[in-house]
Amino acid sequence: MKKIFNSVILYAGLFIAFILVLSCLQLYENANRLFGNKSSDSNYWLTFSKKITPDNIGRRELLGFNEKDIAGLKQWQEVKSVHPFSANEFKASANGGDFIPFYTDLYFEGVDLKAIDVPLTEEGFQVKGDEIPIIISREYLNLYNYGFALNQGLPQISEDFAKKIEVNINIVVNKQNKTYRGKMVGLSDRIHSLLIPKKFLDSLNLAEKPQLAHQPKIFNRVLVQVKDSGDESLVSKMKEHNYESNQESLRSAKIKSKLFLVLNLISLLGIFIFALCLYIIVSFIKIQFLEKQEEVSIKNSLGYSPKKMVSDISRQFCISLMIVLAISLAVIAGGQYFLAQSSISNGLLSMYINPLLWTVIIIIPVLVYFFVKELIYRWLIRSWKV
Repeated sequence: MKKIFNSVILYAGLFIAFILVLSCLQLYENANRLFGNKSSDSNYWLTFSKKITPDNIGRRELLGFNEKDIAGLKQWQEVKSVHPFSANEFKASANGGDFIPFYTDLYFEGVDLKAIDVPLTEEGFQVKGDEIPIIISREYLNLYNYGFALNQGLPQISEDFAKKIEVNINIVVNKQNKTYRGKMVGLSDRIHSLLIPKKFLDSLNLAEKPQLAHQPKIFNRVLVQVKDSGDESLVSKMKEHNYESNQESLRSAKIKSKLFLVLNLISLLGIFIFALCLYIIVSFIKIQFLEKQEEVSIKNSLGYSPKKMVSDISRQFCISLMIVLAISLAVIAGGQYFLAQSSISNGLLSMYINPLLWTVIIIIPVLVYFFVKELIYRWLIRSWKV
């Protein structure tokens, strides 16, 4: 009865240890699916700026990104590409004419077309005559429709209709006023700015400030393509260099780092329980040999190999270990199935556990088999010599 009770306690401990360790491995994969993972195929975009401090306020050479900063960013393992923004160095304003009676000062930015999430070609995004194509953030249109327009009694504008509206763009370059027709050609979810063709913007900047051609370039912001916006090492490097980005984009990194910390602690607990169970197993087998010392001695004198006797007991234990592992994985697979169907998963989780987890049914018992067999055999031979 005592032997059965000890066996039940032993295998229950192994079951808990396997559940803790294996479920943590599966939760690692689930967390990566939910918060994004580091992959050469993944594309996440962040806009970097430098944090404003009392030391760099008003000092563009310290607040902006120079060529050295950009070269350093390109060396980061987490970064795939860097696209600096050009900002207007001239005065610009816009008015809506009679249809939308408004007037506002403007700022423009330009960035490489390949970094913009609007399907336009170089031909389709360039200034033609006095017409300037403009890409604006979708958030700006929402802000107008659900904030400004409602409060001021102005008409709300759909995306399709917004592309048909033309506004007057007033630009002052080299003390000369010129009016263009601004036409929206796309809405960006990636870049919160007013974008116009970069070449056009750079040419106006040089016309306004010719000395820029002979000065080191300073960019106010840079658009960075990264492998994983939730990468803790990326967040750590940004903090080290005093870089900032959209905190909402980096929120997943903070959640993921805390989640992984908890999972690491649970994994360590599971490994500790597993090591404790192994110790109990070895002691358990030793007790079995001690209880049957006379029987073992007789078998040895009759020609039974001690190594074979130890091997038989180790094999029997490893078969039991396989069964416990299979039950543990079945429980985890069931949990994964229900988790994937829940609203928390948002359709991002697989219905099945990682197929590689099933290989532990073979790997762990085989490793434990050789470990236990060697350990017990050495102990048995040493005890007989004594």
